[in-house]
Amino acid sequence: MDLTVQPPWDLDEQIRKPVTPKTRKLADSLFSAICEGVYRFGTRLPAERALCLEYSMSRNTIRQALDLLDQYNVIKRHAGSGSVVCYRHTAVSVPTEPVIEKNAPSLDLSEIGELMSPLELGVVRSIVEPEIARLAVLSMSSRDIQQMNRIQEQIERVTIDGEQYCDLDDKLRMQIARGTHNPMLIVIYQMINHVNQTADWAARRRKSLTPRRIKEYQLQSKALCDAINNREIEATVENLKLSLAEFHQDLTKGL
Repeated sequence: MDLTVQPPWDLDEQIRKPVTPKTRKLADSLFSAICEGVYRFGTRLPAERALCLEYSMSRNTIRQALDLLDQYNVIKRHAGSGSVVCYRHTAVSVPTEPVIEKNAPSLDLSEIGELMSPLELGVVRSIVEPEIARLAVLSMSSRDIQQMNRIQEQIERVTIDGEQYCDLDDKLRMQIARGTHNPMLIVIYQMINHVNQTADWAARRRKSLTPRRIKEYQLQSKALCDAINNREIEATVENLKLSLAEFHQDLTKGL
């Protein structure tokens, strides 16, 4: 098989765990399908039984091939969640600031902050943040997670200052967004953070947070970070959705 991109095990002088030629051939086929976009980043591979039927191979061979892909970080295998693709065919650079094409219509973020209501921001966050959380679990490096944990430690030291808590919470979620290594999601979340930090209603909400509410948010933040540290996709997304539900609830109370 002529692959455009060599499988990572071909670049290794010695495969960490020897496999049979049949297993290696299957792993090559799956890697090729991933590179060709048949199975895209963040999607699940078919179940083992389906792969057995598709490739006419035993369950044992399928598992060994998936183990090989997992060893070289092409996929991540999660009990109960299947095998998720975490390999990107091409590396992309991540901008630190939003990039606007030359001659494209200008985008005034301050104007967006003035026009957008808190409920409208909540809708955007409920659409974007669960996907950010899912990709972050798959993509965050050890260094990304260490930086996230340092921010969480700062959050846990806040007791009564609502504005300080919100600043750190925004910083934490921005770190999680950067952990996706997806330039578009990072830019989108920079816009969300800008509105969340500059809108008049956001400023009122920050000042109105009570010590009790801060403590409740801290527990949710801790649960979210713990789930990411454990690489638990479903738990991460559920914790994120719970925190967003609390955000919506606060807004309906007029915070």
